[in-house]
Amino acid sequence: MIIEIENQKVEIIIPKKVSHKFMFKRVYYDIEEYKLGDIKFFDDTMKNQFKEVKTLGIWMSGGADSSILAYLLAKKIIDEKLSINILPLSVRRTRPWNPLYAQNVVDFIEENLKFKFLDHKIFYPDINDSYQCEDKEFRDRNVELFEKDEMQILYSGITCNPPNDAPIDKNKERVRDVDAKREIYNESPDGCFINPFFNINKKFIYKIYHKFDLLNTLFPITRSCEGSIEDSGNYTYHCGKCWWCEERLWAFGKLQ
Repeated sequence: MIIEIENQKVEIIIPKKVSHKFMFKRVYYDIEEYKLGDIKFFDDTMKNQFKEVKTLGIWMSGGADSSILAYLLAKKIIDEKLSINILPLSVRRTRPWNPLYAQNVVDFIEENLKFKFLDHKIFYPDINDSYQCEDKEFRDRNVELFEKDEMQILYSGITCNPPNDAPIDKNKERVRDVDAKREIYNESPDGCFINPFFNINKKFIYKIYHKFDLLNTLFPITRSCEGSIEDSGNYTYHCGKCWWCEERLWAFGKLQ
């Protein structure tokens, strides 16, 4: 699926097979226990290095970016009649609203596209450990789900920062800058990761919502705010003050 709008495009890809490079870590350690001349052990193991893609994992925050990516993946599976499942994943972070809004998005896509997701997996790290909640939990679960073969590819809807001439500041994460070197498709020792939106900013996300007529249906049930509990009415509306609200307003012209 290629989405091209005003000379800019993004491609949503779903490979049929991926190489299980994370398996090589185990092979490396296992082979130390065998004689180095045992070529048959190594050859037999390498025959299984490619795995058929049956399940796509996707981190869903309830925000506009991951929500439209989940929609596009589901639509691609339907349109191309692929025998592939989608596993929605969320973490209850220190601001605990993400799984609730993500589930609303899952429900919308299932109803709108007549598509059935696998059961939404929600992880609950110690809410008092901000490092675990905001960072390490995601990496820990990535490794676990790949190792258990519960997914063969992991998708994220992370976008890049607004351009230099945008009327808002850039996000503090320099890895989101448009000139940062980030791989859209990455088969690492831990698994296969696909990040289709790495090279586009939220303005293009707005155009995707417009193209698929989702501005008044899917968009209003998403939430991108990182404001405090006081500024957001106990996480029930956008605070309008945080950087994520500013970016959303810049791209969409509205918060809801």
